[in-house]
Amino acid sequence: MVDDGGFDVLGPLRAHRLGAALPVPVGVQRVVLMTLLVARRAVTGRHLLDLAWPDSVPPSGMKAVHVAISRLRGWLRSAFPGTHITRDNDSYRLDLGPWTLDADRFDHLACRGMDRTAAAVVRVRHLAAALAIWRGPVLDAHPVAADFPTTAGWDLTRTAAACALADAAITSGSHLVAVPALAALAIERPMDEAVYASWAHLLTTCGRQAEAVAVLNTIRARLVDHLGLEPGPVLRAALQQALARPLPEAPCTPTCVSADC
Repeated sequence: MVDDGGFDVLGPLRAHRLGAALPVPVGVQRVVLMTLLVARRAVTGRHLLDLAWPDSVPPSGMKAVHVAISRLRGWLRSAFPGTHITRDNDSYRLDLGPWTLDADRFDHLACRGMDRTAAAVVRVRHLAAALAIWRGPVLDAHPVAADFPTTAGWDLTRTAAACALADAAITSGSHLVAVPALAALAIERPMDEAVYASWAHLLTTCGRQAEAVAVLNTIRARLVDHLGLEPGPVLRAALQQALARPLPEAPCTPTCVSADC
């Protein structure tokens, strides 16, 4: 793969080439493109049809899908030479050729960052870069994203990478990098106990126990009010740590004195 351009799905759909954003097709073409980018496998024409018209398929729907695929092929030939939509019976697959997908870059960096044989400072660098690729939910939470297991896989890896970043940052004293990344992910996932626990752990280690307690009380209130659940063991352990006597100054203390730590 080269870095001259490609597609981004970890957030709103984007296409870019040589540093410039390209207008993405709309309508059925856009649905087909999103589907093939996220599926990472062959998708039947019927599946594309159902995704394009989730409520009521028009009589001419399949013809519209075929027309959309034809036009999308033309756009790809012009905008991203070497990219192909192949057909096998009634199924379609997207081959990106030399172009990149942000989810692939994320997976690569996350894998390197979660290698526990690497130095903590190296892990922090890779994990922070991996998490920075995300701009929001996959395809901005478009219904297409929820239809494929790849989306859940990327989300799970994102959570694991965030928690691993917290651990590596505590080991290396790189809290300045890790706290904003955990805070941003927590905003997107207001019920994710693992993310909130890691965020609070970072704040506590950084000497910001009051903020850590506030963070944990916020998610506890959500769990109780919306789900009728008490916090699990991970959150309870994080709260116990935050309520304990102040910890010794962490290696990162000089870089953690501002509100942006």
